[in-house]
Amino acid sequence: MHELSVALSIVTSVGELAEARGFTRIDAVTLQIGELSGIDKNALAFAWDLATEGSPAAGARLEFREVGLEVKCTSCGVHRRPDKIWELACPTCPAAPPEIVAGRELRVVSVEVPN
Repeated sequence: MHELSVALSIVTSVGELAEARGFTRIDAVTLQIGELSGIDKNALAFAWDLATEGSPAAGARLEFREVGLEVKCTSCGVHRRPDKIWELACPTCPAAPPEIVAGRELRVVSVEVPN
């Protein structure tokens, strides 16, 4: 379950941020997670409780913003959002490999601290 190592890494990052800014507690962390990130949100949420234990993020909410897959054809330049992840090829120029523009993200977008 690599989600535990991901959760531990996020806890370390937001903990360092909180410490640098003088906060002793974190109330919530919002993540942007792409469709192709390989992260299971349920497993990450489960791992979050274990990873935050004893840290400034203990008891913090973990929120998700999903990012859909978006590709750009390297041949004709058309941007699109495929209905299915296995439909990456451009319908106009199917031989051209697409560039993945969005959908691989895994980033912290906000950290909520007490007033």
